[in-house]
Amino acid sequence: MNDFKHGDTVRYIPNHANGDAQHPACQNGVVSSTNDNWVFVKYNCLACTMFTGDEPFTAQATKRENLIMR
Repeated sequence: MNDFKHGDTVRYIPNHANGDAQHPACQNGVVSSTNDNWVFVKYNCLACTMFTGDEPFTAQATKRENLIMR
């Protein structure tokens, strides 16, 4: 299990990508917080790129096993 922390840059790999980090459905983002069950990630979008995890956007709860460090 990865020990993600606030500010880490991560890449989300959905289950249907079968571990392929280059799959077009993968997304990049920044960790804003974590708890025992979830990593909360603010994902990049067409209009913005996340840098610190402190950006004024809503984070999405993401399973640790679907994230890799960038």
